Amino acid sequence: MEGNNITATIPTQGEVNQTPESLLRVSPKMKTSLLSSMKWIQFFVILACIAVGILAIIAIAMLAMSSFFPVAEAEMSPLVLLAIGMIYLIISAVYIYPIVKGFKLIDHTRKALRAGTNSDFEASADDLHSIMKYCGYFTIILFVLYIIFMVVAVIFAAMHII
Repeated sequence: MEGNNITATIPTQGEVNQTPESLLRVSPKMKTSLLSSMKWIQFFVILACIAVGILAIIAIAMLAMSSFFPVAEAEMSPLVLLAIGMIYLIISAVYIYPIVKGFKLIDHTRKALRAGTNSDFEASADDLHSIMKYCGYFTIILFVLYIIFMVVAVIFAAMHII
């Protein structure tokens, strides 16, 4: 087991020559933890695939239903169904990137831990970085949209009170 340790250089600022103390060593416990984490990540990625599929089906159904209702006879405007269907379709498209990156992260991490190659270990770190960066940007965008929605809701509520 000790011979299968993965080593990756972690250079400090201004360091030219690597010493054995500056190498990252993946212990058997770390390997076990990473492999266990990949099982959970795979579970969540598969759940996300199912959720995106269901959301896309609902979006397509709403888009299709919007064309069947005549505008004058419908209780709800077909444009509302069309708008909600488009929003659901956009949301399902937005989630595809982290799902694909999640599968790549799982693949690269498993390859790195089995073969002990630095290139796969680096690729898995890049995949994790990409997922977290995407989630960070997505969270910021959602917070901004929520704030805008709350301001608009307060303005409309104030207009109806007056």
